[in-house]
Amino acid sequence: MAQAISVSLPTPPPTYHHQSKPLPPHHARGPPPPPPRLLTTTTTLSASLRAADSFRDGRLLVSLLRQCADLLHREEEDAEGVSSARRLAPQLHSLVVRSGRSRDPHVACALVDLLARLGRGASGRRLLHEAEKEEAKDAVLWNKHVAMLAEAEEWGEAIAVFREMQARGVAADGYTCARVLHACGRAGALREGKAVHAHALKAGADAHALVPGFLAGMYAENADVAAARLVLEAAAPESVVPWNAVVACCARLGLVDDALDLAERMARAGPDPNMATWNTVLSGCSRNGRDLDAFGVVRSMLEQGLLPDATTVSSLLKSVANSGLLAHGMEVHSFFLRHQLEPDVYTGTAFVDMYAKCGRLDYAQKVFDALELRNLTTWNSLIAGYANADQFDRALELVEAMKRNRLDPDISTWNGLITGYSMSGQSSQAVLLIRQIKALGVTPNVVSWTSLISGTCHNGEYEDSFYFFGEMLKDGVQPSSVTMSIMLRACAGLALLKKGKELHCFALRRAYDDDMVVRTALIDMYSKAGGLTSAKRIFEGVQKNNLVSCNAMLTGLAVHGQGHEAIKLFHDMCSSGLKPDSITFTALLTACRSLELITEGWEYFDSMENRYGVTPTVENYACMVDLLARCGYLDEAMDFIKRSPVKAASLWGALLTGCSIHGNLALAEMAARKLFKLEPYNSANYLQMVSLYEREQMYDEAESLKYAMKARELDTRPGWSWTQIGQSIHVFEVDGKPHPDTAEIYEELIRLIFQIRKAGYVPDTSCISYNVPEEEKEKLLLSHTEKLAITYGLIHSDASRAPIRVIKNTRMCNDCHEVAKHISALCDQQIILRDADRFHHFADGKCSCNDCW
Repeated sequence: MAQAISVSLPTPPPTYHHQSKPLPPHHARGPPPPPPRLLTTTTTLSASLRAADSFRDGRLLVSLLRQCADLLHREEEDAEGVSSARRLAPQLHSLVVRSGRSRDPHVACALVDLLARLGRGASGRRLLHEAEKEEAKDAVLWNKHVAMLAEAEEWGEAIAVFREMQARGVAADGYTCARVLHACGRAGALREGKAVHAHALKAGADAHALVPGFLAGMYAENADVAAARLVLEAAAPESVVPWNAVVACCARLGLVDDALDLAERMARAGPDPNMATWNTVLSGCSRNGRDLDAFGVVRSMLEQGLLPDATTVSSLLKSVANSGLLAHGMEVHSFFLRHQLEPDVYTGTAFVDMYAKCGRLDYAQKVFDALELRNLTTWNSLIAGYANADQFDRALELVEAMKRNRLDPDISTWNGLITGYSMSGQSSQAVLLIRQIKALGVTPNVVSWTSLISGTCHNGEYEDSFYFFGEMLKDGVQPSSVTMSIMLRACAGLALLKKGKELHCFALRRAYDDDMVVRTALIDMYSKAGGLTSAKRIFEGVQKNNLVSCNAMLTGLAVHGQGHEAIKLFHDMCSSGLKPDSITFTALLTACRSLELITEGWEYFDSMENRYGVTPTVENYACMVDLLARCGYLDEAMDFIKRSPVKAASLWGALLTGCSIHGNLALAEMAARKLFKLEPYNSANYLQMVSLYEREQMYDEAESLKYAMKARELDTRPGWSWTQIGQSIHVFEVDGKPHPDTAEIYEELIRLIFQIRKAGYVPDTSCISYNVPEEEKEKLLLSHTEKLAITYGLIHSDASRAPIRVIKNTRMCNDCHEVAKHISALCDQQIILRDADRFHHFADGKCSCNDCW
């Protein structure tokens, strides 16, 4: 075996003497000395340099550079050697330059490796670039340059250099093709990746051991899992590593169905999935809300004979915590104890977190107390659990206990408390805590502010969400993609289309629109704010939509009355391999209601369990009752409720609404009696019956219900409508403060009513329940808030003919619906109105709901 060369380069360089002393005879030398350490003496190097003429190919320099680079790589094993290597590496660089071999391809590559180990990758890349100018077609230099750029994660540069390399006719080896394929995958450059694939096939580089794995990974990174699978199956690699790489890629991108399919294919046809395979899929399920699928993954592991490890348990517990399935979590805990798995601080923390999120703080506390090792995350999980349960005194006691255990609370500790305060409606307390931690020298981060904004949005305090978002920006904290999705949800809640567009531009400037969560939030916001065209454009621009984005688009189409498009989208998503869930069918049944498709509605409802394996939820049963009742099939709706395994208030509420629309007093009274027991403090049920009694001129019964409401101190929700003019919101309330321009609005409205009467409009006073003359009822119709908002929008409409947008908090009455249709025809003006049930698009005297709402 060749002995390692040990050298030390003094500065200035020593004078070399060519005389050598004769060695003593072998028997007089004694035992041979140990081999000298690398770069610790100068004699061997001096001798090597004197003989440098014999190494005209630079092999000696290559060897020295590589040994120095290897020493730098073994920092933990040999700290002394690394120190020497760091000191002498610049001198080796100088030696390469002085010897005139810096343009030697092999020497240059070895020097680049050394510079990279020293953290001077940019210098190495400059060196390669200069060398390439002189050796324009040297494959070694070009291949090294591409590989180095890819290893430095400079994906775009690696692809550009590879493209130039091809243009110069330089041959790429298999390793370079593999690295540039990796770069194409991480850069999302599918077109360039396909070109590299073609090049590898032509040059025969696809035979390299690394190419199939990186090629499959490139397709997977670009969400073309079918192509990735074809590559793996064609290469038929015996190793599980490339398959695992593609599975991991799918899990990271949220393509959980593809990850599950690949793992199942591996189990069927090989290579056999290992623990890493299943743990990767399990992690993808827990991160992407596929909590029920996570249990199926563990079942597959056990069927294969693999025993779950601590990583498996930790991922599975995350799914349990997300879904709140306490019984499943306790089964996992029992399995863990039964098989005597090695407990550690991570699994212990996962159990504490799971029990806390499932609402069993007593169990979480017991696990916490039994842990021998606790880290900061363990404490934070329990503190957050108490905070989310509104037990703030206990949470603060734990903070003090942390300090006594010599653990200082970090920002995650405080964020748990901020989340608890804001979600419980105590946003003022959360703001106070943010100010207090600032005083302690702790800087609130994006999670702190996002937790505060999320809590206010969750509680319907949308105006506060916008205020705190502004405070966050003033504080110099840049919002994350999660923050943006929450703010878009606030825009959807208030139907603020202009503010939503501003946030969309904000997201575009920060490249958040590529995030699937943000894109889905944009689709939802535009759908709920009346910008369905924009929602469609974003949806169609997504390369591969997931179930959540499809559900958002389906719901948008349904509430806008575009039922046929919703049904087509449902069949398209099923054809693409997406499995619908209960939310999908809620949107689908809503679409059927807008088109009065009774037969199709029954078919879709029956297919939920029979064909798609989806268990109907309360919302699905309520949608079916709503479909039947609104279309006049009240007896069928009643029979459906009796046969339904669900006995929720929402089913009777849907029946009461249908009875109110069609004037069936007997069934309405039956539904109302059920609702008064199930929801004794819901004023909407009382008001609906009061309106129905007054319409039927049963004033004594109506007064009796009003008295019952007063006795129970029920608050009635005042009716209101609003429209936005420029940057101002103009609200019109039933019993609120009158609008400053009330006189002008009524003058214009009376003029419009006079004009549309000529076109055949007849006032529908059936919605006026007061016992007054017909003329008085017609006057009362004029005060309906949606009429005032539409009229005010017309007064301030400009030459752009932009649609007038009105938001209303209750169901639109028949008369206002007719007036809006006539005004749209008379003024050639599109009107978009969102009431409590759906969107109405009025244009040319017609409404998108086809008079069924």
